[in-house]
Amino acid sequence: MKVIFEEYSGIIITAVAIIALIAVVGLLLATNGPVHTAFVDLINNLFSKTKVS
Repeated sequence: MKVIFEEYSGIIITAVAIIALIAVVGLLLATNGPVHTAFVDLINNLFSKTKVS
């Protein structure tokens, strides 16, 4: 096991980091995610303040 981590630790860390980044971006941009919700609220507030329907 030690030999595997000595040889492939960089690749393993890179793969885990990429998978984690994809998961975080996917959660943030999901339909009910915080970024999506904030963007929809921003657009709704903009339209309500300018009285555009």
